[in-house]
Amino acid sequence: MKKLGPKYFIPALLLVLGIWFMTGFYTLSTDGGEQAVILRFGRHIRTVDEAGLKWHLPYPIETVEIVKCDVIRSLELGYRTQQTGGQQPTYVTVPEESLMITGDENLVHTESVIQYRIKDVTDYLFRVRQAPETLKMAAESSVRRVVANHELDHVLTVQKDAIQNEIREDLQAICDEYGLGVEIIKVALQDVYAPDEVADAFTDVIKAREDMNRYINEAQKQANEIVPAAEAKRQEILNEANAYKEKRIAEAKGDVENFRQVLARYSLGPEVTRTRMYLETMQEVLPKAKIYIMEDGGEMLKFLPLDSGGQGSAAGN
Repeated sequence: MKKLGPKYFIPALLLVLGIWFMTGFYTLSTDGGEQAVILRFGRHIRTVDEAGLKWHLPYPIETVEIVKCDVIRSLELGYRTQQTGGQQPTYVTVPEESLMITGDENLVHTESVIQYRIKDVTDYLFRVRQAPETLKMAAESSVRRVVANHELDHVLTVQKDAIQNEIREDLQAICDEYGLGVEIIKVALQDVYAPDEVADAFTDVIKAREDMNRYINEAQKQANEIVPAAEAKRQEILNEANAYKEKRIAEAKGDVENFRQVLARYSLGPEVTRTRMYLETMQEVLPKAKIYIMEDGGEMLKFLPLDSGGQGSAAGN
């Protein structure tokens, strides 16, 4: 067999080296906020987050792991979604995850979903071993702890939003403590229902709660109709009372001023004023009185009619 000479060996070696160096090229896309983690002999040396064509030392010297950090990931607790071809997805309950106890010692199935994104790719890949499994255990622990601190009614409807926020804050604190490098975006309680053994009683409780809310709404509606009318009537009575008060005060002030004027005139001539007042009073009291003149013997004399409506001439004795 003929040996290859240097003029063939060197080009072949350069070709192999060229192909080997070409394997070090990779591309980062802006879609999903891709970041590249560069490992040299298995040790993390740098993280690249600028989009574009990049290069690293070829395998086995360096390797690259590309992670989409801005993609919203979901973690299901208490159920699993199963895709069946082109049909609608089906949901399968996982009882060992969903069954838990509330603060008032009621058993309840709680199916929830955790939405999160990677905020520190280095911590997510290297700080904790098997970060997704660790996050799942932390999420299940957080949901159970928060549900156990609330009564059944609160978990169902009354404080559902507050409980979801409480779970999110508690889980985020655990992730930060562990250094998972994730940000919890949202926690949603997808479904909360009672075990089959107490489903009927559970339904009765829900119906009673709905009736209570309906009665409250009806009472509030009636109150919204009655209270404004009563308030308007109250204001009307107050306005009438204030008007009557002002009227009586004005009349009293007028009487006081009139009395002061009379007093001033009386002070100038008491006797004349008394006589005038007496005559004016008699004029008001006896406007139509007829005057009769009697003799000492008790006989009545005929007289000239002195009243304002007198008629005829006088007849004398």
